[in-house]
Amino acid sequence: MVGEKEKLIESQLPIIGYILANYERFGEDALKVASDYFYGLGKFMGRSIKERMGIVESDANAVARVMNAILEEVIGIERVEGAPEPMRVEGDRVVGENAGFCPIMEAVKILNAPWDIVCRNYSWRWFEGLAAGVNPDVTMEVPKSRIWGQRRCLHIIKVPKRKAESR
Repeated sequence: MVGEKEKLIESQLPIIGYILANYERFGEDALKVASDYFYGLGKFMGRSIKERMGIVESDANAVARVMNAILEEVIGIERVEGAPEPMRVEGDRVVGENAGFCPIMEAVKILNAPWDIVCRNYSWRWFEGLAAGVNPDVTMEVPKSRIWGQRRCLHIIKVPKRKAESR
């Protein structure tokens, strides 16, 4: 019987295969299209979850709440009582560290795909889009990543105050 993690990994295989087939045929233009698409998809999902949760704010706490909900619902990250949330607030930033399960990483390994291309143009852009669905002015940096041989990925999302909120 196939478990939930295996299903998540399997669901990534055709997406990654399609990105790479287009990259092979059309080059960098295909990556730009994929990057824009996954950012837009993430933004749509982030906005939808924000509305469903009844969140009206767009500060770092709102971004973290939405992203944690998506990680739980879509990726299947289980919340453990008393453990910190996967996405935590540090001032005007939302910080996510992951050294555990990542369905994209596992799918990349199975396909022997170029990990950096997949992460930069698919998972990172989708992740940034999720945050932008809550606050369109966010920016994301990834100073640490397993694609560079590090033990964990570190995503830092800077969440500026929106003009309507600063009054």
